[in-house]
Amino acid sequence: MRLSLTPRAVTAVLDRARQADAAGWLLRIAVVAGGCNGLTYDLYLVPDAGPEDFTIEAGALRVVVDKASAPLLEGTEIDLPARSPGFRFENPRARKSCSCGASFEV
Repeated sequence: MRLSLTPRAVTAVLDRARQADAAGWLLRIAVVAGGCNGLTYDLYLVPDAGPEDFTIEAGALRVVVDKASAPLLEGTEIDLPARSPGFRFENPRARKSCSCGASFEV
């Protein structure tokens, strides 16, 4: 599976993991139902990958994605723009997204 994070996004996640005493944990990215367009991104730290998860290396960060979310995230780039309160997802599978970028439709 192809998924990437910019160096700025990786640094932000690693900093947050250190602050949460979760250094060495993995970033789980999932697609869940919600938002004004039907699907939204869910990011959280987990200690281990599941047996059917895809694992992606992004610099010093390991990212895990479940089987159901993988096709919806294929080719996505995650960034944290300067002076932005949150991550930005460039998802080639999204046909439509809300103005804040928190939800999307495929």
